[in-house]
Amino acid sequence: MAKRIQPIDDPNQCQHSIDQFRCPIASLDPWQSLTRNQYARNTLVAFKNDWHNFLSFCAEHHVSPLPAKADTVHRYIEQMARHRKLASLKRYMVTISLVHRCHQLPDPCAQSEVRMAMQKQQLEKHDDYKNAAAFRDSHLQRLLDKFECSSKLKDIRDVAIWAVAFEAMLKRSELAALTVDTLDIQPNGLIIIEVNDTRIALSSIASKALQRWLVAGMLADGYVFRRIDRHSNLGELPMDHSSVYRVFRRASDELGLSSSALFSGQSPRVGAAQDLADSGASISDIQEQGRWKSPAMPAQYVGQTDRHDQEIAKYVKPKPWEK
Repeated sequence: MAKRIQPIDDPNQCQHSIDQFRCPIASLDPWQSLTRNQYARNTLVAFKNDWHNFLSFCAEHHVSPLPAKADTVHRYIEQMARHRKLASLKRYMVTISLVHRCHQLPDPCAQSEVRMAMQKQQLEKHDDYKNAAAFRDSHLQRLLDKFECSSKLKDIRDVAIWAVAFEAMLKRSELAALTVDTLDIQPNGLIIIEVNDTRIALSSIASKALQRWLVAGMLADGYVFRRIDRHSNLGELPMDHSSVYRVFRRASDELGLSSSALFSGQSPRVGAAQDLADSGASISDIQEQGRWKSPAMPAQYVGQTDRHDQEIAKYVKPKPWEK
């Protein structure tokens, strides 16, 4: 996640920014400026939330967040490790390190005390990564059967989301970004969707579900999947990640799944990868169909953890706490 960002070189501007980042910031504009527009909006939101969390910790313990001492970051790691996974701890370190480096301040995450604290967490939490529950074809078929005759707008939309997200192995952002003009409806009724310059042909089942939603929602342009309010009014804005999460969480509830098998927005990609593996597809085939840049995640999803670790090792640069 971390990139080489040019630090603020003007002393007055740097001090102004330091004063600004010592307090919670509602807008993303200062983050865009600090990082030279090198990160996507969702990444900046994560940075902002992580930094606000660190600010709260520092305020509670009456210590400086910027610059922060190594002891402060060490104690922060220990506190957050009680209920956060290793991936979250690593992200917190990236955020803290980034803010300090961009302000030309000593990086507390590079200190030996913090490095040893993170190494300890890596040993203790090495196996705490868990895939999202897999949303598989069998789940989709049960949901299609259950809502086949429903005339409720929300049911029709959610069925289309379940079918399209699963078949096309869509990320949440890709699902939300679909617009009517990215749909190519064939004379036989089948639909081809375009995702980041990739054309994906849907089956008759998914095409039918999507066609039904387009008709029910009277969608001739704009975003395909939109929010629906409590009065069943259809909005114009696309669904956000939380909305997509709730749609798949609803699928868990409708299927009566246990609390340990609840779906999330990532579940259709996990389930589709596992179904493809069960049908004999190779990791390379799954990678291509799911549009992953490396084989690491499909390997993780289908249980090939050794292959996942090997692939990740090719791309991950040593962090300050790993040196």
